[in-house]
Amino acid sequence: MGLLDKLFGSKKPERPAGLNINAEGGALYAPVSGKVEVTADIPDPVFACEAMGKTIAIWPEDGTVFAPLSGSITAAMPHAFGLLGDDGIEILIHVGVDTVNMKGDGFTVYVKSGDHVNVGDTLLTFDRAKVAKAGYQDIVMTIVTNSDDYPELAKVAEGAVVAGTKIMQTA
Repeated sequence: MGLLDKLFGSKKPERPAGLNINAEGGALYAPVSGKVEVTADIPDPVFACEAMGKTIAIWPEDGTVFAPLSGSITAAMPHAFGLLGDDGIEILIHVGVDTVNMKGDGFTVYVKSGDHVNVGDTLLTFDRAKVAKAGYQDIVMTIVTNSDDYPELAKVAEGAVVAGTKIMQTA
């Protein structure tokens, strides 16, 4: 902590605690707690038709998003993250529909491109009320962008899930 931070306080909020997950190889874990949506009913046609890859979407109960696997952050925007898993799985975490239009307002990001994260680390928090007030839906999507490389990739979650619950398995 620098002198200015001591005098005026740090502007960067403290990163909330992550989850303690005993991860299995080839598994992806729920980035949020909430209700899994039927893929065809995702309120964004690109994600609903899985054009970017196999997708699981969750209507969140709160605004904390956790890493669904261990790996490196390849892209970090307030509403979306790219991750390259230690085992080669490439994923996109996308928070909300059209939330890019919020230009980061209501989103607090705790990682940057190039960071290594462990499964369950906190990636971001977002203000669900602010997203709703802006007229957007806050569904959180996990997309395996290289799902063609994993023909055995299976969705293993439905209904209500708790953050850190297994949602996909590669083998």
